[in-house]
Amino acid sequence: MSFKFIRELKVGKLFGHPIHSMLVHFPSALLPVSVIFDVLGFFSNDQVFASSAFYTLAAGLIGGMGAAVFGAMDFYRLSPTHEAWSKAGLHAVLNILWLCLFTILLGLRIKHYPQIELATPIELIISIAGVLGLIFSNFLGGDLVFHHRLGVHEKERKK
Repeated sequence: MSFKFIRELKVGKLFGHPIHSMLVHFPSALLPVSVIFDVLGFFSNDQVFASSAFYTLAAGLIGGMGAAVFGAMDFYRLSPTHEAWSKAGLHAVLNILWLCLFTILLGLRIKHYPQIELATPIELIISIAGVLGLIFSNFLGGDLVFHHRLGVHEKERKK
C-alpha cells in the first residue's frame, strides 16, 4: 500500500476523487426505494415487499453512514469563514437527522427478525417525511457542489 493512497484516504479521497461524492448515491437511492417497497407492501399485503423494504433500508443506512463519515471529513476541512459553511452545516445536520430517523425505523422492524412485518401507517408517514427531507438535503448537497464547487478539484473551486 502506497503512502499516497493513505494520504488520500486521510483527506477523504480515493484516486483523487472525493469519497463522499461516491457514496451519497447509495442512500439517496436505497432509502426512497425502501419507502416505495413499504407502500407497495402495505397496499398489497405482500410480505415480499416488506422484506425488500427492510433490506434496502438496511443497505441505505450502511451507505448513509459511510457517506456521513466522509462528509464529516469534508466539512471539518471547510473554513467557517467560507460562504457555504452554514449551508454545508445545515446539509450535515439534516442528513444526520434523516439517518437517525431511518435507524429508528429499522430498529422497529428488526425486533421481529427474521419475520419481517409490513410497515404500519405511522411508519409509512415517518418514512415518507424522511424521504422528502432527504430530497431537500440532497438539493443542498448538490448546491454545494454545483454552485459553491465543494468536492471539486481545487483549481476549479469557486473562491
